[in-house]
Amino acid sequence: MYNKKAKKVVSTLIIASMLTVAAGSFETFKQSSANAAQQTAPLQGKVVMIPSGTSIPATATMELSSENLSLGQGVSVAISNNFYYNNNLVAPVGSSVNGTVIQVKKAGRAGINGQLMVKFTNIITPYGQMIPISGKIQTDDGTGLIKGGTKMDSATDYAKDIAIGTAAGAVAGVIMGPLSGGEVGKGAAYGTAVGAGAGLAKSLWDKGTPATIPAGTIINIVLDQQATFTPQQGYQY
Repeated sequence: MYNKKAKKVVSTLIIASMLTVAAGSFETFKQSSANAAQQTAPLQGKVVMIPSGTSIPATATMELSSENLSLGQGVSVAISNNFYYNNNLVAPVGSSVNGTVIQVKKAGRAGINGQLMVKFTNIITPYGQMIPISGKIQTDDGTGLIKGGTKMDSATDYAKDIAIGTAAGAVAGVIMGPLSGGEVGKGAAYGTAVGAGAGLAKSLWDKGTPATIPAGTIINIVLDQQATFTPQQGYQY
């Protein structure tokens, strides 16, 4: 009876010991696996903040013009050089910057110039990552509105057309006045009035300048809101 009890106690101790060793080995394996995974897994949660006002150089791959684009139409330009921010590669060569036409006006008569504005909303990398942005084309006045010519140019052309017409009319009046039996002074006055009217008509007929960005033009896209970017690990740009 005693031997049976002793054997049972010894067996229990052996089994308990084996279970303890097995549990310890499992914990060691689990910790080793966790350490290995931590070393090989990509870093998670890194977010790069790109502030408003940051400029992104891009190239127009096609002509952007108020004459052939319409409101709501999609527009795409290319990033031709790697774009970095704080030593982080945001968009490599071959990325596209995509947007939408939000304002457009064709050039018209009377020297009315064309206008064009594009709102850029995202960058797509060659690996398919989409980076949401809010940006516009950099302009001298900071509005992002591309204008064909300026109001000052239109006013100058308008005045020049009338002046040329007036001068031409006056000369014609001087020549034609005596031939028609009238006085030189009166003929010049009539000619001036006619010439001014002709110059005004020319100015009203002249078409304004389209708002155009030729293909191949380097433009800067300026962010008007902060953008966030999560670098992808493992890509060799």
